[in-house]
Parts: sequence; structure tokens; C-alpha cells
Amino acid sequence: MTQKNNITISIDCMGGDDNVSDIISGVNDYYIENKTDLFLLHGDKSKIDPHLNKYKQLIKNCTLLHTEKSIEMDDKPAQTIRSGRKSSMWNAIESVKKKKANVIVSCGNTGSLMAISTFLLRRLPDVKRPAIAIFWPSLSKSGFNIVLDAGADIKAQPSDMVTYANFGSIICNKVFSLERPKVGLLNVGTEAHKGDDQMREASYLLERESELKGFEYCGFVEGSDFSSNKVDVIVTDGFTGNIALKTAEGTANLIKQFFVQEFKSSARGILSGLIFRGKLQKLKEKMDPRRLNGGVFVGLDGLVIKSHGSSDSKSFYSALKLAKNVCKSDYN
Repeated sequence: MTQKNNITISIDCMGGDDNVSDIISGVNDYYIENKTDLFLLHGDKSKIDPHLNKYKQLIKNCTLLHTEKSIEMDDKPAQTIRSGRKSSMWNAIESVKKKKANVIVSCGNTGSLMAISTFLLRRLPDVKRPAIAIFWPSLSKSGFNIVLDAGADIKAQPSDMVTYANFGSIICNKVFSLERPKVGLLNVGTEAHKGDDQMREASYLLERESELKGFEYCGFVEGSDFSSNKVDVIVTDGFTGNIALKTAEGTANLIKQFFVQEFKSSARGILSGLIFRGKLQKLKEKMDPRRLNGGVFVGLDGLVIKSHGSSDSKSFYSALKLAKNVCKSDYN
């Protein structure tokens, strides 16, 4: 494993929707900007080599660790702990456990990735349930809000919410240099009486613990605050968080499509598109979900990054960049 600013990234090349070509292309794009970092590529050599051989310079920084076994997207997490040994995902995670790599990146089955990661890496002390933290574009000074849990645990308890808030505030502190991040609890309204008993208990615990944990608790927030500057960290359970984030991603794609349709609908629209092409390109880049790809598994004794299952090369490149930034922040 490399030291200082150089890192070794362990990559599950067989995870996701049969996108080995995009994974290797994304690795090469990342390598062009980070030529001293190293890569452990886990997967079927016969499927990886044809794509890796396209990038002669990249090859020297890669170690290909062959296995024909892989975790499928529809495999059940509990079963993969028993049957997933020696798969590309298992081996990639094990490389982090054995300190051969700093971080693992996979676009495979989320449930299996969490289950195997928890089994191999173990939870940090006092952590009952790990979570997935993602960076969402916002109007805040940092340009992002941190949302967690984004899908790891659909049955989080009030005490878990406090743990999530703590992890989110630590990431904010390390990555964005925020001394006292603002934390909000996602609810159906901002009024103190809104939500069920569990939400109100979680709010009480967050308010009580905020001084000790080093964050400022701002009370309940709503879905519309995902991109606002009201808070820096939004805490929720995995069920609600995953649905909210997928909805937000879909809305961003819808708006992008509306712009495309409008500027192609007439000669005037085409002319307007040409006039504002520079501004529109910047807006498109800000709204592109691929730029934000990657969730950080928090609460484990090792760094794990989850990339989208359908990641293209740009998406996977973004996940690798996130892996680099999290390694530098060393939030654990």
C-alpha cells in the first residue's frame, strides 16, 4: 500500500451491469490525472485484458488479480457472505482488510457490498449500523450537502441517526474544513410536532448530543432542502434517503431533457441554444449525476466507495476521484 499522497485503489471490475469497458476507461481517465496511484484490478482476466491492453501507460500501474467468480446484481446479500468468497468483490474488499489497498471501489450489488464489507472490515467501535453518505450539489459555500443514510439500512433507529450525524459532520470537517457543520433531520415538515414518535425522539437526541458531537443541530428539514444552504448534513434512514435521492436524480435528468427539447424545437430555439451554449454547458455539467457518482460507506474499519451499477466511464472516474478525496481526508 502506498504512502502519503499516493494511494492504491482496489477495484471490483466485475460488479455492475457488465460494464468492464467503462470501468477500465474510467480508471484510465483517473490515471491521466493521478499517475503515481496504483490499482488492484479484481476479476476475470479474459474479460479485463482486452480493455486494459488499450491503455499501454496505465498497465504499468495495474496489478490484475484473476478470479472468474463474481457477485450478481440480483444475489441476496446474506447468501453472498456464504457463497461470495473468492469473488471479485470479496477479493477487492479483502485487499483493504489486508492493508494492500487504501480503498475499494465497486459498482456491484449494494446490499452484498455492504454485507461483505461489514463482515470483512468490521464496524468501528460503538457503531451498530453502517451507512452510505453521498455528496449532493447545493447552494452552500462548499457546493455540496452530505446526505446519509442513502440506502444501507432501511430500519435506522433514533440512536443511529445521531451516529449518522456525527459521521456526516466529520466528513464536512475533513473535506470542507467546516468547524461546526449544520445538521438537519429529514421529515415531512419543519414543525416540531411533525413526524412519528421515532422522528421526534431522534430530533431530541440530536439536539441533546449536538454540543458533544461538534455539530449544530438545526431541527427538521424537508426534501426541498437537499440542495439548499440551510444545512450541511441531512440525516435520514436508508429507505427514505434512497428514494429521495433517486427522485432528485430523475428530476435533474428531466430538467436536462426539457432544455434539450426546447432548444431543438424550432429555429429560434436552436439560435438561442447557440447563443447561450457556454452557459448551458456549465449548467449541464452541474446537473450531470455522473459528476456526483459514488457513495461512501461510513462506520466501517476501512474505506469503501459504491459506484452506480450502470456506471459509464465518466461515472466511474468520478467514483475514483471521490475515493482519492476520502483517502486524503482520512475521516475514520
